[in-house]
Amino acid sequence: MDIRLRPLRSDEIPGFLDLLRVEYVRGLVEEAGMTHADAEEKAAADHGSLFPDRTPQPHHRISIVEDAATGERTGHLFWAPRQPPGSTGRRAYLYELFIDERFRGRGLGRRALELFEAEAHDERLPGIDLNVWGGNETARSLYRSAGFEERAVFMSKELE
Repeated sequence: MDIRLRPLRSDEIPGFLDLLRVEYVRGLVEEAGMTHADAEEKAAADHGSLFPDRTPQPHHRISIVEDAATGERTGHLFWAPRQPPGSTGRRAYLYELFIDERFRGRGLGRRALELFEAEAHDERLPGIDLNVWGGNETARSLYRSAGFEERAVFMSKELE
């Protein structure tokens, strides 16, 4: 299956934002060890600043990952150009690459990443940054195999 990145349509925004929040809360609970209530609170604050009035910003690049032949939705990709702290220039920041579970293991994440890299290159951005959950070894492996380097690792320990 070959895929393409199709820009998110305005009628798809509510569903996309809901799924993005559900996945974020899931990650905060399962990967970061937060309580569900704390994860919901953090997600509300973070998404409130990222999407004021539940509206993507003009610099956001949100695409549906879909089958190039049939148009069937297989996932989504969300990124934006931004200037990292302490930097003098802009870089691409990948907020989320999500492939629906039933399509995983077919190389679609890798292909979506290649298409995203081409978009960032076309915008003359010199590099890509992202965060990935420490326990998400599948995603970490994908990014490492695509040439990404781990530059920081957040660690914690619970004391009893």
